[in-house]
Amino acid sequence: MSKNFEVLLRAQKETELFEAANIAPELLQPEQPSFLSTARRVRPPVHIDEKVRVEESRLVERVFVLPGPQAPRAVVFCGVEFLPGTTGICARAAQHLAEQTRLPVCLVDADMHSPSLHEYFGVDNLSGLGRALSQPGPIRGFLHSLDSSGLSLLSAGSGTDDGASLWKSERWVSRLHELRREFPYVLILAPPVAQCGDAALLGQETDGVILILESNQTRRETARIAAQNLKAANVGVLGAVLNNRTFPIPESIYRKL
Repeated sequence: MSKNFEVLLRAQKETELFEAANIAPELLQPEQPSFLSTARRVRPPVHIDEKVRVEESRLVERVFVLPGPQAPRAVVFCGVEFLPGTTGICARAAQHLAEQTRLPVCLVDADMHSPSLHEYFGVDNLSGLGRALSQPGPIRGFLHSLDSSGLSLLSAGSGTDDGASLWKSERWVSRLHELRREFPYVLILAPPVAQCGDAALLGQETDGVILILESNQTRRETARIAAQNLKAANVGVLGAVLNNRTFPIPESIYRKL
């Protein structure tokens, strides 16, 4: 039996991923407003197993809902390395959060290297974060309103510089603060930690990072180094998600161990 998604937040047998380690310092180097646009691209439907849906909902509860008043409000989602499932995990977490809280949620595609959230939701990428950082006007003028649940998307857009200078700029910090004033929750999709230093820089201005690992692909040492790089950059690791975990024994027995 297989299970496509498993939340590892606070799981004792995985805590060694986040134990202290000596990490070398050099490893840290890490148009028109579209808010009211209803034009959508046709994309294949996303079919999610019910067990996966339950685990994703549980992730949202444990990170955003159950901690109470001090719960994180702005969180970065990123893979340890490039993982095709990272986009969907982040997107569906935002959908679950909007449904559970009945509050507005904004998704931000901060992966300027390989933007993907606009494709997941079938909207254009003409405006978005790129123009929001280079043009004046309220942040809502650069958003896509996705559905009636209050979910909005700030796609990556175009016309931005890659690299650390973007996330260190006063313009980005100002736009992020504006998003936090406008939305109770902001979920940010970042490039993989092992690819560049963007996730660490983004995490420094938010409430923490959720790491996404791929079963049978992400090496334990790679995940440990990624977590320690974030910690060394004073970024809180809120937890980890293990994607596509397989069970060598029946799940009913596994859960009793």
